[in-house]
Amino acid sequence: MYWAQLVVAGLFAGAVYALYGQGITLVYKATRVPNFAHGAIGTVGAFVFFKLWDGSAKRLLIPWIHFKIPFTGVSWNPNPPALPFAAALAVALVISVLLGLLVERAAMRYLVDAPTISLIVATIGIFIVITGLAIDMFNQQTETVPPLFNDHVYSVGGIRFFTTDVIVAILALVLAIGLGTFFRFTNLGIAIRATADSRETSRLLGISADRVAAFAWAAGSFLATLAAILIIARSNRQLDFVSLTILIVPGFTAAMFGGFTSLVGTFIGGLTLGVAQNLFIGVHWPTRFLSTAFGAAGAPQFVSFLVVVIVLMTRPKFIFKGVRVDEESGVGLGKARSGLAPEDQLRRVLDRRNTLLLLLEDWKIGRWLLAALCVIPLLAIPVFTVSYWSTVLGSAVFYALIVLSIVVLTGWTGQISLAALGFAGAGAFGTALLSTQFHIPFFLVMPMSGLIGIPLALLIGVPALRLRGFFLALATLAFMVACETWLFPQSFFSTHNDVARGVLRDDLSQPSFYMSLAFAALVYIGVRNLGRTRVARAWHAIRDSENTAISMGIDPVRYKLLAFAVSGFIAGVAGGSFGYLNLKIVAANFTFFFTLTYITAAVISGIAMLAAGPLAAFNFVLLPTITARSISGTNEAIFIIGGLLAVLTVIQYPNGLAYFYSRVLRRFEAGERVAWASTTDAEGIAPAAAGAGTEEEEEELFNRAAHGDLSLPAGVPGA
Repeated sequence: MYWAQLVVAGLFAGAVYALYGQGITLVYKATRVPNFAHGAIGTVGAFVFFKLWDGSAKRLLIPWIHFKIPFTGVSWNPNPPALPFAAALAVALVISVLLGLLVERAAMRYLVDAPTISLIVATIGIFIVITGLAIDMFNQQTETVPPLFNDHVYSVGGIRFFTTDVIVAILALVLAIGLGTFFRFTNLGIAIRATADSRETSRLLGISADRVAAFAWAAGSFLATLAAILIIARSNRQLDFVSLTILIVPGFTAAMFGGFTSLVGTFIGGLTLGVAQNLFIGVHWPTRFLSTAFGAAGAPQFVSFLVVVIVLMTRPKFIFKGVRVDEESGVGLGKARSGLAPEDQLRRVLDRRNTLLLLLEDWKIGRWLLAALCVIPLLAIPVFTVSYWSTVLGSAVFYALIVLSIVVLTGWTGQISLAALGFAGAGAFGTALLSTQFHIPFFLVMPMSGLIGIPLALLIGVPALRLRGFFLALATLAFMVACETWLFPQSFFSTHNDVARGVLRDDLSQPSFYMSLAFAALVYIGVRNLGRTRVARAWHAIRDSENTAISMGIDPVRYKLLAFAVSGFIAGVAGGSFGYLNLKIVAANFTFFFTLTYITAAVISGIAMLAAGPLAAFNFVLLPTITARSISGTNEAIFIIGGLLAVLTVIQYPNGLAYFYSRVLRRFEAGERVAWASTTDAEGIAPAAAGAGTEEEEEELFNRAAHGDLSLPAGVPGA
């Protein structure tokens, strides 16, 4: 009877996962977009419902909604009206549908046929924006809401279950069958399937791909809100952001069982996952250590990670029939969509004003002056200020190292990993253990913390040998959530989380900062030198096309594992520096949400460039700290801005800031003016109006450039 109760309870829990996964499957089936923003949209709808529903109005700690415009004193705290159940549910569903339509129209429509990395980063950016706005508008405190239904306890053959369980299970089953029938037999459903297979073919058949995508996002958002509300009702009735957004992992896992195309398969996958989790937790493990480890609160997330890895590694044909699991990530240096790239447009403008060559000549010395302007404050500020600024600068060093680990693994090798903070957390807790229990000095602990990050990185690296693109990102996401909710909160880590600085002094942060800066400099120098070797060239070849790299004689197994090891080492060193700066390590410092922000920062800064680390540290640590007073009261402003910039970056300029700066300041080539003269500028001005002149002038310009004369002919604008 005990095991039967576990199975039945698992089936009801799995129905929740299936409900969550069906919205993910619907969007992916219609648009081929892995929607990481699904949980955020559902969370917003759930908060709107419980803020409006008159049944919960008197129970909420903060019944009002908070609005504040950053950098202004404008704020507003409206108290929404109390509505009956049906009206509140209708408003919440309408708002979520409108939110889904806004996401599709404002962002995803511009990313049709975009590579996997762009789709993932865009939806992650949207997730961060929506979550940040929702936290500022509502609140991030956990609140208890009243039950949606009169929850009666039923007992059949000694097996107990509740009314809410039955409602969720029936609804999930009806939706799976109903939506499956819709896709199979209705004209709109067939149109959605046709659009997913080929937008061009569907367009030739008269199907509006944009309308199909809009419907899919609206329907997916509808399901996300419905699922979020029912999940809260079935669980402990706790309304909070963390528990709802983390459900994206079991939601993706359920969708994976359906190959992200079958809604019935998603339903079965959700049930399978729920049963597997319950049986795993319910096992009477033979030792106290195993019972404590596998009976912890985050054990279901650990099971999700195991299930994801096992399924993706074995690739059952009945699940992945017709699904590409070897899709390339699309990471790399892209090209402008049409016309001149932004950096070339800027160089042309500077050249017309006769300032480009002067700028490039001055840059030979100016880059050393810029380096001095960066290094001198880094070394001087801790000496002349309080310890607070040393901690801020140390956080910037940590940020730069995490982004550097992402650059090596994702930007150079093309392996989309969302687990950077998992490796850093291992390094941080390892630092606490080595410095406190074994009293090892910091100059040995720091490299050892990097070594601690390598085994965890290789644990993910092994599945990466068979996974690419989105499916690798899914495996690393499941791993990161398991680290956050299961591994790091273990009692062993929570009782060994103090760092002993030793000779670095506990009362001052300055020595720890200088130590972190020195090790970060060594790591950067090492990675820079590594970037000039055959290893980096092999990584780039694997990133651009793994199949081509294999045909060139490159062993992807060796170089992928090496990339994961190097990335894990860098993140582990970053975790060590974090430990020495903060003295106490807690699991809340290493969450999957923060990992997503590091990914977006790396993309904005230039994910394939070494300079991305320092740029990200300045833009996302130092600059927000300097302007903190201006955005006080809007605690999520930096995340909101970062998410928006990430979406704009993948749409407009996927190469990022570091690449832009490097291209603007590159050496001047003789043929550039010829290219500018023959290319229509971004505003659609004809080449003659843009400064190319007549055909005779253009030929003269070409002849001059061919002979090394870079001056413009008389009469050409800018001469």
